Amino acid sequence: MILIHDHHQHQARYSRYLGALLRTEGLSAITDVELTQLSAPTLAESDLIVLPRMALTPAQVTIILDAVAAGRSLLCMMPAPQLAGALGFRLHHRVVPRGTVAVSTQLLPHLPTDITLDLLTPALCWEMPAEARSLGTVDEQPALIQLSHGAGQVLCISFDMAATVARLRHGDPAMVDCHTAGLDGVYRPSELFVHQLDPQRAHLPQADLYTALLALLVHRIAPQPRLWYYPHADQQSTMLMTSDDDWSSVTDFECLIAALAEHQATCTFYLVPQSRVRPADVARWQAMGHDFSVHPALDSDIVVGLDTSVAQPHVVADMLVTNVTRHEHHYATRVHSIRQHAVRWLGYVDAARILANLGVRMDCNYLAVSPYLGYLCGSGRPVPFVAEDGQLIDCWQQPTLWTEECLIHPEYVFSFQWSVPQAVAATDALIADAATLYYTPVTINSHPVSFASYSRPLIEANWRAAQRHHMPIQALAGWLEWTQHRHALQLMQQADGWYVHAPAAIATCTVLVPDTLTPLRTATRVHRWGERWWAVECHDLNAGLHLIARIAPT
Repeated sequence: MILIHDHHQHQARYSRYLGALLRTEGLSAITDVELTQLSAPTLAESDLIVLPRMALTPAQVTIILDAVAAGRSLLCMMPAPQLAGALGFRLHHRVVPRGTVAVSTQLLPHLPTDITLDLLTPALCWEMPAEARSLGTVDEQPALIQLSHGAGQVLCISFDMAATVARLRHGDPAMVDCHTAGLDGVYRPSELFVHQLDPQRAHLPQADLYTALLALLVHRIAPQPRLWYYPHADQQSTMLMTSDDDWSSVTDFECLIAALAEHQATCTFYLVPQSRVRPADVARWQAMGHDFSVHPALDSDIVVGLDTSVAQPHVVADMLVTNVTRHEHHYATRVHSIRQHAVRWLGYVDAARILANLGVRMDCNYLAVSPYLGYLCGSGRPVPFVAEDGQLIDCWQQPTLWTEECLIHPEYVFSFQWSVPQAVAATDALIADAATLYYTPVTINSHPVSFASYSRPLIEANWRAAQRHHMPIQALAGWLEWTQHRHALQLMQQADGWYVHAPAAIATCTVLVPDTLTPLRTATRVHRWGERWWAVECHDLNAGLHLIARIAPT
């Protein structure tokens, strides 16, 4: 597919993020083209043109529609008036400023019921051409429209999907440092979702459903292979296990690590400054498959508890630099992922920029705290952070769905103060839906001291639920490595078929191949997002090109 960009247009700023979302869905056969370089020969090289929200000249509209008339497909977000008019839409010159997208089971047939998704960005109001078909609505206005144009197919989306996913995943920038939910005086990422996300809708991974919908729309008009979310064809989810040190004793660590071994699970431990864990302990536990990173805290936290005497914007940047540097020196290991003590945050994505500059590649600070349980960011998937100006940040946002003290602690200010059976029932439902409906990872957290003292029944119930759904329980180091490898894989079409290009050797990956192609390796039948695919599981791929499928004979 060809993805068009224009860095001169503010309204087109999320085009690179749109590319990241397509890659999240495994659609990696992307060629990036600047609008100024748009030409008929360039568009003739691809079956699909993806047009983010942007203004076009009459000449550019002609080039695009001529390509579609000749048999190319077009997927466009919030099409410019000139393009919409040329396709036969009648614009009403008004928008739905904020609404809900209705998605029927016709589009996502594996879901048990129709759903609605929050739309946090404007949607066009228009009358669609008589021959067009509406696949979804925004507040009863047609929003997902499919129509023919000459020999090609067009799918128009009345809103900027990349922009609304960015808002769902990062929250409202107007809420920075407002402290509307910070009952203990700490500013957290969860503050950014107050007044944006209804707590009763946090069980839905809305951002993930948007990107799944995006991929299914591509499949309707330009079927092509896609990389599965996980290495193995039969894997539908994973549980990512983390543990915040919080000055737990070595005995507390040993209790949690012994229980992990009983469940064939590994964990990422985030160590505080002046942790009781020694480098020798880390080496011993690393040999068991666990990994260790840093849990940044203020030095004053060790003395006074949670220190809020100084405004966070004045301390977080130095805290991150000092803690990462000190941890790497003391434990002689690189910091790969991170969660701050009390999940202290900075600005909108300012902390993410600092982490990226420090070489930290995965962030787990977007943690659901009261009143939220579940998908604070509308997602369980790793996706790069994006700034308000559309700049991608070289750090994966890996949301955390829950931590035990927010569910069952008897006194913590953010605790629901549930009984263990209540918490198990709620988290069991989230785990089951993640594995069977949404295929999303589930990241959870348990402190060693909490596990050893009160939360073991809940956390072990979570592990058992994961195992019932064949979800590996794994530390983040391996997950980050897989995420980076998968993101680097490139699907590409050549004259004799579809290939996967691996820039480096990879142990296992799975490619989903549509029925329009013939897989050339051992393949199994799977149903994903309500569609039938060939799942081609590839093992021990060396760096280079590997033929996956040929075009099926007609």
